[in-house]
Amino acid sequence: MKKPMIITALMMFCLLFGLGTLPAQAIPTQLTVRARANDAKFIGTAVGGLDVVIKNYDTGLVLANGKITGGTGDTKILMGEPFTRGKTISTPGAAGYTATLDIDQPIKLLVEMIGPMSAGNDIHKESKTVWLLPGQDITGDGLIFNLYGLIVAPYTPAPHEFHQVGDTIRVAAHITPMCGCPIRPGMLWEAADYTVKATVIKGGKKIVDLPLAFAGEIGDFAADFIADSPGEYQFVITAADKRSNSGAALRVAVVIPAEKYRQLTGK
Repeated sequence: MKKPMIITALMMFCLLFGLGTLPAQAIPTQLTVRARANDAKFIGTAVGGLDVVIKNYDTGLVLANGKITGGTGDTKILMGEPFTRGKTISTPGAAGYTATLDIDQPIKLLVEMIGPMSAGNDIHKESKTVWLLPGQDITGDGLIFNLYGLIVAPYTPAPHEFHQVGDTIRVAAHITPMCGCPIRPGMLWEAADYTVKATVIKGGKKIVDLPLAFAGEIGDFAADFIADSPGEYQFVITAADKRSNSGAALRVAVVIPAEKYRQLTGK
């Protein structure tokens, strides 16, 4: 073999060998994460948003984190129109979080979500796994968490509230789907479809199940309870609808004799 041909062959070998050992180039690839309330709309800013952590499934290494924020989406698309395969249900401004990951090979992800952050005792912690391929974005509707449940937010009795024997104690809570959508008569989330009650417990024993009725304002349910003896009264407030959603919260009122009440409160 002639010398120039040998040199050319060696150069080609070195070039091919060198290219074969070069690392693959990372490609920015996007993943959108959303949360939707069961039988309702997207969950976002109105209820405090949701925290998202994206991890390498195999190593646990955190690759991205952020917050789902934005609006609840288009009511007609989400709640009025029939769902068909391939139909996009998210619209501009609908709550979501988009992460961009630089990856050079398929990666299995563990996506963890906590929220909504203003749901109190009804906060969810959920996770999903998904493969992300270089250059193959998962956007548009993205990866959707479907959250079952109701937010139950009592506002009376107030925490550490004292009452005297014979007082009428107002038991009231604001109820909403996980998206914060409005419950009221004659509307999409019909108040009559929700069963709300307070189980009254004293000394470890149930006294009564007190039905809470729609109280006139959006999402508000209330009832009155007369405390006829001193002690600590627990009000376990629960709410449920006809579509497998439920939630619960606890409030406590301390009932004391009238003389002690005057001493403590000055009233």
